[in-house]
Amino acid sequence: MNTYVQNYWSLYLEFIRDFESITYNGLSLSYLVHFPALIRNNPEVWKQLDTDTFAKQLTRRIDNQSKVQQLFDQYIQSQRKETRKANKSDRVLFINDQLLRIPPETLNHYFNPSKTVVVKTNQKKSPQDPSLNMPVHYVNDYLPNVNTATTHMRLQVKKLLKSYKDHHLYQKPKFQKMLFNRMSTAINQIEICNNMLKDIPASCIVISSPNHFSRVVTFVAAKRGISTICTQHGIIGNEFGYIPKIANIDAVYGQYEVDWYKALGVKEEALEITGHPRFDQAFQPSPISRATFDKSLGLNHNKKTLLVVVRGERNISKWETLLEKISASKEIKLNILLKDYPNTETHALERKFPFIKSSGSYDLYETLPHVDGVVSYPSTVGLEAMLVDKPVFIIQNRLLSYTGYFDELGELVQKDPEKLADLIIKFFYDPKWNKEVSEIRKKFIEYAYPDLGLSSERLHKLIKKFST
Repeated sequence: MNTYVQNYWSLYLEFIRDFESITYNGLSLSYLVHFPALIRNNPEVWKQLDTDTFAKQLTRRIDNQSKVQQLFDQYIQSQRKETRKANKSDRVLFINDQLLRIPPETLNHYFNPSKTVVVKTNQKKSPQDPSLNMPVHYVNDYLPNVNTATTHMRLQVKKLLKSYKDHHLYQKPKFQKMLFNRMSTAINQIEICNNMLKDIPASCIVISSPNHFSRVVTFVAAKRGISTICTQHGIIGNEFGYIPKIANIDAVYGQYEVDWYKALGVKEEALEITGHPRFDQAFQPSPISRATFDKSLGLNHNKKTLLVVVRGERNISKWETLLEKISASKEIKLNILLKDYPNTETHALERKFPFIKSSGSYDLYETLPHVDGVVSYPSTVGLEAMLVDKPVFIIQNRLLSYTGYFDELGELVQKDPEKLADLIIKFFYDPKWNKEVSEIRKKFIEYAYPDLGLSSERLHKLIKKFST
């Protein structure tokens, strides 16, 4: 654990303890609010987190991340009623936010519509989703009036803040504004969950993340004795998005996650390797031929195609360097196909390099069968590409909170874009290196995603176990 991570979790722990007296419906709101949002608009705090001097401002100090997990384990256990005996329903509830991403085909095929309800967190209100053959509800169906409660909370917080008048963070106006907003949101979400679970009795709830609305759902479910399963929404690249683990069971991709969570004090029986149902799509036959795909995007059918996966304009100078070197190669000439997440508009790299083609309206699983290699930032796309036997190269811009997920790929992960470009070029003309890259990929997948069978079936069995 480096200084940055240690300071972050220490500050988080300090915040939880300092504000845990602010409660609603028996729940301490400091456990529920999204902590990064409280400090995101205070760049001076973020900038200091990786300094040793920041620790001098803290009243609490942790020596490893397991302390955070232990704190949440103890707190949620203090709230949890005995599972199953608290309700008689065998209904499964899916909290369908932007991270869940379980394909409608999976829900329709594996889950009984009379015993399954999908609750969407977007703003739309509609009695039925045409892609699903089961009841669909919306969070907005359960909006409460919590004005009185939030007014009372604000008075409590203002009073408490006076006792921290010299605190380096709590007295910042931006922090206080966001604190009021986030605690108000938590109160609102608690009541949404109460209204939802009165309307939809459930024995098992499936969420996508230990943060945001899903965290509130988990705590309210615990108080009602309802089991929760958290599906892993992406590779564990930044640990801040995955700790603390709060659901009864986390349905994870592979052994990497099991070992990672265990090192943080999570019991192995609270983890289940299932993969993710959306990855099942990668193993389906492509609906279009390579020739049709190439023609529709204007690719040269006689060339190999390299898929470049970017996220907006992050690290764009590195991408420019990499693309300049690849395009200047005398050994191999490639089609360069760009996929930007989450944007679909013309990318700056396309404007600078006219030879680049966009993947356009093709989604990832329509694209992967028709490319010969992938280079990406540390993204779940890297894992998805390897699942369908594509060579993957990672351009690394290591976050201070990076978990090292792709480290087992060895030299296929590079900070230096020129060196990475050389390795990519070499892959396309050197059979020996091509074979070595293939072996590295196979070894990585054996650890990261050991079961290539249908994840949908494994998740269905897990949910059935906890809902009957």
